[in-house]
Amino acid sequence: MSDTPPEMPPDDEGGLSLPLRAGSPRISATVSILVFGFGLAAGVLLAFTGYAVMEESASLLITVFLTAIFLITLIGVLGYLLRRPILRYFFGVATTQLELFAKPLSEVAEGAFIRDVKRVTAATGLLVQLTLARYAWMSTRRWIIASLTGLIAALAALAGTALLFKQNELIAAQSELLAYQNDRIALQTELLKQDVQLAEAARNSDIAVGISEIGGLLGAAMVKAGKRTSAASQALGQGATGSESGFVAVLNPFTDLDAQLVMRIASASRAPKPYRFLDPALRAHDDADKLRVAFERRRRDLPEAHARMARYFQWQDPPETDRLIDRPASPERAQLLETMIRAGLREFELLNFYGLDLSFAYAEDIEMGLVSMQGGQLSYANFDRADVISCDFAGASLENTRFRKARISDTAFRGLPWREAKVPFRDAYDDIMPTALAGADFTGARIESSDFSHVNGGAMRFDAATLAGVDFTGAEIGGTTFTDAVLVGVTFDGTGLKSVDFDGAYVFDAGFLARVEAGAVPGSFVADRFRLVEADMAGVMQVASAYVMLTPEDIEARTGSDKVWRVERVRAFETDPAAATP
Repeated sequence: MSDTPPEMPPDDEGGLSLPLRAGSPRISATVSILVFGFGLAAGVLLAFTGYAVMEESASLLITVFLTAIFLITLIGVLGYLLRRPILRYFFGVATTQLELFAKPLSEVAEGAFIRDVKRVTAATGLLVQLTLARYAWMSTRRWIIASLTGLIAALAALAGTALLFKQNELIAAQSELLAYQNDRIALQTELLKQDVQLAEAARNSDIAVGISEIGGLLGAAMVKAGKRTSAASQALGQGATGSESGFVAVLNPFTDLDAQLVMRIASASRAPKPYRFLDPALRAHDDADKLRVAFERRRRDLPEAHARMARYFQWQDPPETDRLIDRPASPERAQLLETMIRAGLREFELLNFYGLDLSFAYAEDIEMGLVSMQGGQLSYANFDRADVISCDFAGASLENTRFRKARISDTAFRGLPWREAKVPFRDAYDDIMPTALAGADFTGARIESSDFSHVNGGAMRFDAATLAGVDFTGAEIGGTTFTDAVLVGVTFDGTGLKSVDFDGAYVFDAGFLARVEAGAVPGSFVADRFRLVEADMAGVMQVASAYVMLTPEDIEARTGSDKVWRVERVRAFETDPAAATP
């Protein structure tokens, strides 16, 4: 036998591949890990950079993927075309068909049989060369196919992710459009509400004409009463009393108004129905609001000063679009009230007895001096910023009436014993006439020397108001708040004070809490729910109502002290077993 390796048969591409199963799992696992790592990296990139970065770099990513696919394909083509020289260079053989393994195997068997070591060694070496060459070619081909498959799969997955992100982006844009559409629908709904309410205002315009006619009749009554007064003065030899024009300051409803006019006034007050109308953006009688408009042009130049003034005057920016007032009201009833006051009517008891209804009257900035409104119907009326001087609301219905930033002086809100009531109520009742003030709002008001004794006034608001010489004796005011109020000489003897909140109120008596607890209805006020903290007069003057109404000297003269304390609430109401619902 020859010691040289047997000749290789001619190259033939028709041979079967050698199934090298030992390497397949390792190669597949490696490729899988690489593809998974690539997908994980792409996912992390998208998670931290977002779709926007991916969208901006889309062309770069596609270029990288296509370049990698092209390079791997090129390597595969070149490897296929140059496989013989490469295999011959590295392994000494150019072909690796399965038939070529038969010859060295038979040589190994034959050499072993005849004990020819050289022949076995040569045949074994050739067999190793063929095996390595075959394994190298198969591994290279599997790597090329797996890499191309992985890149294409990754590109497809990345494209799917991009489409998903794009879909989410479009959904987000659609959501914004839907939100905008909902806002427009809400605006449209609000405008429809405005149309309905303004239609009610148009209907009430005819009622306003009737009120004007009532004004004319009241004017005629004024002329008649003035002439009668002038004639009486001349008969007494007193000459003219300033009534040469025929006008008189006050009309007597019993002598100057006939029954027909009384009933017409009562009917006119009930004809208009409350409705919501456009909240005026500018208020001609509100000094604070006029100051806000004046300083608006310097807002950018003086931001800090504007912010301080806004807090002090409680400025509120008007809405961008017109809006309706927050609750129904009746400007027509307010017009009727003001017409009667300007005509000289001061005592309304007769009209109230026959059904005068001024509830929901929108009477902002009205001037009410020496008006007696015993037994009046004034629930939900609006007297914001009104001047209420020496008036009598005893026995009236004032639930949820607003007196915000009003100036109230020498006015009676007291519950009225029937013997002190005016005619005709004195002859109609045999018991006390309670004044109903539940929910009345006195926020920011200036209240001086006024009587709230024996009122039924649960859940009232005196927040940021200044009260000087105000009497709550025997009143039931459970749930009322005096937050940030200034209390000067306020009396709470026999007052029901369940869940009343004094948090932030300024007082001028170190024993204020103990005094209130001792004087209130037993068990209705829990003093240790609050504590007093020393303050100064500068803090008091930061309350707008106090600054306008009082000076530090006035406060010292009224209280006999220049010391100031501020009440702080240190315990909640509902967690306290002693607290009770008003």
